[in-house]
Amino acid sequence: MKILDRYLLREILGPFMIGILGFILVLIVDLLFTFVDLIINRGVPLGAIAKLLLFKLPSILVLTYPVATLFGVAMALGRLSKDNEINALRTSGVTFFRISVPILVLGLMVSLLSYITNEKIAPYANHVSENIIRSIVLKQPLPEIRENIFFKDAYNRYFYIQKFDTRTKNLENIMVYEINGEKLPSVMTAQRAQLNNLILTLKEGIIHKFDEKGFLSYEANFAEMVLNLNEDPLTASNQKTTIEMNSRELSSQIKALEKGGVSTSALRTDLFMKFSVPFTCLIFALIGLPLSLPGIRGSRTWGLVLTIVIMFTFYVFASVFRSLGRGGLLTPLMAAWTPQILFGMLGTFLLFREGNYK
Repeated sequence: MKILDRYLLREILGPFMIGILGFILVLIVDLLFTFVDLIINRGVPLGAIAKLLLFKLPSILVLTYPVATLFGVAMALGRLSKDNEINALRTSGVTFFRISVPILVLGLMVSLLSYITNEKIAPYANHVSENIIRSIVLKQPLPEIRENIFFKDAYNRYFYIQKFDTRTKNLENIMVYEINGEKLPSVMTAQRAQLNNLILTLKEGIIHKFDEKGFLSYEANFAEMVLNLNEDPLTASNQKTTIEMNSRELSSQIKALEKGGVSTSALRTDLFMKFSVPFTCLIFALIGLPLSLPGIRGSRTWGLVLTIVIMFTFYVFASVFRSLGRGGLLTPLMAAWTPQILFGMLGTFLLFREGNYK
C-alpha cells in the first residue's frame, strides 16, 4: 500500500469510527424512548430490554455504515482541503482520480461488510429481537392490523398472510403450501379466512397441485376449508417477516407465493433492497468525494452539514421509491436501485468534473 493511500485511509478511519459510534448512539437513544415505557409502566425486565438492544445492533449497523462512510470522507477531505494538502498533492502531480482510489476502495469494502452484516447476521438477530418483542407484546394490546406474515407449522405447511386484523381475527389473501413427500408442494390460496383459537377456516379458495415437471396437474375451487393449526400464528416463534429472512429465504418465499398467484411487489422490493442498501456505502463515498472540496475553507462544520444534507436527501428519495415499488407503481428492481443509480451518476459526473479541473 502506498504512503498516500495509508495517509488518506488513516484520515478517514478516525471520523468513520466516530460516525459509527455517534449514529449508533442516536438510534439507540431513539429506541430507548420507546422501551422506557415498557420498563416503567409494563414491568418488562431490564435484562430483556438490554438483550433486545443487543440484537437490534446489527440492523442499526447496516443503517450507520453509509452515513459513517459519508461522514468520514467529508470530515477527512474537509480537513485536507482546509490545510491546503489537497492542493499540495495536485500541484505535485497527484491527480484527483489518484486521490479518490483508496477512498472508493474503502467505500467498496464497507459495502461488502454491510452486505455480510445484512445477509448473515442481521436476519438472525432481527428474528431473536422480534421474538423478544412478541413475548413482550403478550403483556400489552396487539396492533390491530398486521401485514406480510410468514410462519411454518409442525405439519410442514408454510403460511403466508397478506393482512391480519388481530381484533376481528379476519385474514386476507392467504396462501398455504404443503410439503407432503411429493416433489413439488401443493398450494392453497384463499381470499379470506377466519381464525378461531387454533382453527383456520379458509374461504373462497383454490387448491393447486403440480406434477414432477412443475406443470399444473390438478385445480379445484372450494367455498370453505378448515385447517387445524398447532400454533397461534401471532405468537409462533418460527414466524418471520422480511427483515428476519436472508435473501435466499425471502427469494424462496417469493417463488412459492408467485406460484400461488399472490402479488409479490412489496416482497420483491424488500429483496432487492437487501442488495442496494449495503451498496449505498460506495455511493456515499463516491458522491462525498467531490462535494467535500468546494467552500470548506471556513470551518470543519461543513463536513457535518454536508453529511446531514446528503443523507436526508438520499433517504427521502429511497423512501419514496420504496413505497412506489411496494405499491406496484414501479418495478421492484427499479424502486430498489433508482436512488443509488441517480446519486451514483451525480457523484461520477462531479468526480470527473473535479478531476478535470485545473
